[in-house]
Amino acid sequence: MGNTIEGLVGAYLVNRYANGTRVFARAQDVLKFAILAGLFATAISATIGTISLIWGGLALQSDFMTVWSTWWLGDATGILVVAPLLILWSTSPKPTWTPAQVAESGFMLLSAVLVAVTVFGNEAFTDAENYPLEFLIVPWIIWAAFRFGQRGTASLTGVISAVAVEGALRGVGPFAQALPNESLLLLQGFMGTVAITGLILAALVSERQEIETALRESNAKLRQGVDELQRHNNKMILLNDMGDLLQSCSSIEEAYTIIAQFGERLFRKDSGALYMINNSQNTVEAAVVWGTQPPEPDTFALDQCWALRRGRMHLMNESGLELPCPHLQARPPLAALCIPMIAQGETMGIFHLQSGLAPLGERNGAHRHGAISEIQLQLAKTMADTIALALANLKLRMSLLHQSIRDPLTDLFNRRYLEETLEREVRRATRLEGSVAVIMLDIDHFKKYNDAFGHAAGDALLRELGNFLKQETRGGDFACRYGGEEFVLILPEISQEDALNSAERMRENVKELNVQYSGGVLENITLSLGVALFPIHGTIGKTVLHAADEALYEAKHRGRDRVVMALGTAEEPSNGRRDSSLPMI
Repeated sequence: MGNTIEGLVGAYLVNRYANGTRVFARAQDVLKFAILAGLFATAISATIGTISLIWGGLALQSDFMTVWSTWWLGDATGILVVAPLLILWSTSPKPTWTPAQVAESGFMLLSAVLVAVTVFGNEAFTDAENYPLEFLIVPWIIWAAFRFGQRGTASLTGVISAVAVEGALRGVGPFAQALPNESLLLLQGFMGTVAITGLILAALVSERQEIETALRESNAKLRQGVDELQRHNNKMILLNDMGDLLQSCSSIEEAYTIIAQFGERLFRKDSGALYMINNSQNTVEAAVVWGTQPPEPDTFALDQCWALRRGRMHLMNESGLELPCPHLQARPPLAALCIPMIAQGETMGIFHLQSGLAPLGERNGAHRHGAISEIQLQLAKTMADTIALALANLKLRMSLLHQSIRDPLTDLFNRRYLEETLEREVRRATRLEGSVAVIMLDIDHFKKYNDAFGHAAGDALLRELGNFLKQETRGGDFACRYGGEEFVLILPEISQEDALNSAERMRENVKELNVQYSGGVLENITLSLGVALFPIHGTIGKTVLHAADEALYEAKHRGRDRVVMALGTAEEPSNGRRDSSLPMI
């Protein structure tokens, strides 16, 4: 009964105050175990057992303390030596040792048994007084604590205790006394102390190893975090570089090329696309794609993207929405992200990113293993915002540039652009020893045309003439509106004969120009054209332009509807136009 109560009380105290079955994991819990179970709980059994012996007449009342101390010390030693061995082998997982550890443990056990037999089972050491030979086992206890943990320490302590008890019962060893009971009492006290000391040392070693492991894991996580932060910083630097390049672009095509390159570098393992809303505002077209598995299709309707429907980001991820956009349902990706690009209150398109593709036939997104991380998500948002703002600014700059160099009525280059371009082409022709032709043309009797049909009809005629001149010129030529009904064409790298032929072709073709206005067709027109050539008629652009102007004036003077080539070197007069005798074709 006493042992049962001892076990129940000890188990309760250990579970309540000493971490239960993990009592030997920490040194403080091992010490609590020694006090609560080894000292306090065993006192209950010793007290109940001693009283039972005295009441049964098996012991004298005067021997109470002797019997109690013997009983208590035996139970305490059993708790400290045997209980840890049973608990550790029943609760700890099966050890997985390497061959080297198995060999080391075997050598440690054999050498420890040899030392224990020598110290505790040898009659030669029985009478060796004042020589603490029993402490020769301590190095092996320390060895077990450092190399094999709590379970190895408890096991070795149990083996040494068995060898020591056997020697004490035979009356040999350093604790041998005249009475076997006295020998066992001394041995039990020593082995209990060794057992608890070894367990505490093993627990301290285990705690240190756990701390070192935790520190290594923490260091690894910290290093991983630092590496991730470095990669993120590198990507932010790339984003800044992309933003700077986009701000320096002069065309949308340049911007798309830069976006494709940086999309590939920022999202190396993923595929993506930049979809732009077309001018009709009813479809979305892929302007940029990157990655090994580019998204499909290239074009889809606005209502086929949840991001455009909702006006905010749409994420299909393991931790987000599992509903793919309709434009991805042909073969849904493992993870996808659509971010609407909004700048200056206008939705320009969407930034799309996807990770992997689902197996063919899989439509419901089951068994996903791809994911877009939070870092990727933030990076995609930043990139989408950067692109939207840059494209909006680029379109604004292009619009302002277009307005500054284009005539709003005919969409031809204006006079300011004409003067800059002519000087540039003349300098280039000078460097390359080439030529530049200038054709100045004027609509014959345009004032009468306006008076007869109205200024709105005159504007319609000028617009159609602008389109006509665009069609009649080469890709590298420049068609400009000089003012009113006068136009100037700059034709680089052309001979005098080809320039005259081009002018004559335009004079003939313009007669077939049909101008629709108010449901009818306006009357056909004729042109007068003056042609001048660098360097024949001038060494600077202004002089060549003046020569073409003089030739145009001569064409008007000779009856209109004709082409006149400037003659000789023209010089700019001080005022007005000057008469000259010029050839006509």
